[in-house]
Amino acid sequence: MSRGTKVGALLLRVLLAALFLLSAVAKLVAIDDFELYIYSYGILSLNVSYLAARLCIAAELLLGVFVALGWWRRWVNLAAFVILILFSLFLVYAALIGRTDSCQCMGRLADLNPAQSLLKNAVLIAMVLAYSRLSGTAGDSGRPGIRIILSAVFVVAVTVAIFCISVPDNWMFGPEESRYDRELLEESIRPDGVLADEGLADGHQLVAFVTRGCPYCRMTREKLGSIARRNHLDTTRIHYYEPSDLPDGLFLRITYGQRPFVLLLDNGVPVTTYHYRNISERQVAKFLR
Repeated sequence: MSRGTKVGALLLRVLLAALFLLSAVAKLVAIDDFELYIYSYGILSLNVSYLAARLCIAAELLLGVFVALGWWRRWVNLAAFVILILFSLFLVYAALIGRTDSCQCMGRLADLNPAQSLLKNAVLIAMVLAYSRLSGTAGDSGRPGIRIILSAVFVVAVTVAIFCISVPDNWMFGPEESRYDRELLEESIRPDGVLADEGLADGHQLVAFVTRGCPYCRMTREKLGSIARRNHLDTTRIHYYEPSDLPDGLFLRITYGQRPFVLLLDNGVPVTTYHYRNISERQVAKFLR
């Protein structure tokens, strides 16, 4: 291998490792958005989307680690190529169904739509192919037994670390009663109350108190919207209220300032409350059906 080839292979190796690692870390930092993006397609349940998001990040992080180490080059390059092709096919599907929102490929670092991400993936695929051609399988020689053990340790350690750094919401948060002014809420939705015309005392209703500029309020809207679409729920039974929608400071008086604040009403009687993290797809779907 000539000196120029070695330098070229080293530069591609460093750049590829950095891009894979950067992409994984960016997704991990914005894990809530990434989870919602996966869930928004309605293919996976909310709980499975939590797991899928973290496994995707772990796979990308491991690719970066193994490219940086130069181990198992033939298999790592093949894995990178296959993963990029699969992601690209998914992006083609996203574009075909009309999705133009950020695909979360780079978290919040770059707002890339499916078409832009496809271009990025095409560049990465070209880089992987060039690196494979320049580097060959030099990293596959040596003592494979030790590398197998260390590789297994890396795989387990990285995967466990991802789940420890960002524990899935359904592992940490279960049903819990939020502190709010229940008496004032029930009084407001009675026939003579200020919210009597909202229909909140009629059957099963979901009410979400949200505010503009609150990122978790935005994601609550997205999560509830995806739950409704995936489970074919009647969206007229899902109500969003901001402070300006309610008179006499009622928003703050009911919620004690917490937001987002979500609750289920059975004929005007609160039965379950949620914050963003513990919204249960199964419970909401069953209740609103």
